[in-house]
Amino acid sequence: MPEPLSEEQRAAVLEAARQPGATRNGIVRLTGVSAGAVTTICAEAGVSFDRAATETAVRARAVDLRAARLGLATELLDDVAVARGRMHAAEDNRAFLEAARAVAALSGTHVRLVAVDRGDDAGIDTARSMLGRLATAIGVTVAEAADEGAGHADDET
Repeated sequence: MPEPLSEEQRAAVLEAARQPGATRNGIVRLTGVSAGAVTTICAEAGVSFDRAATETAVRARAVDLRAARLGLATELLDDVAVARGRMHAAEDNRAFLEAARAVAALSGTHVRLVAVDRGDDAGIDTARSMLGRLATAIGVTVAEAADEGAGHADDET
């Protein structure tokens, strides 16, 4: 168990904490007192830290993350176009269905990424509904194609 802090150490912590722009970690470096002790001493004395720099950094990080999500969402649209091309160029039902699943997954991911920044859960529900209808339609198309293929096989025998 660490030794209790002296009154001089407590006074040094509080003096440092009352300086403009003081941060907890800066006080720790300056005084050699642990971060937990600095927090406790300041809380007991009613001294709080200026959070302006932290708030600015958090806002900047949020902007950076939003830009990264937008970039990824844009790239996903390119991937959707490639998957659609594969779907339309498919030579059999299996390849068509695999490409269609890729289109659905990529589209859904794109919609969720965009919805994060809108804060719009309704958009996600709409996209899920649309993707569900798309999957159903793809399944019907594949089944019809399979039936047609089976019919042609019967004609050949």
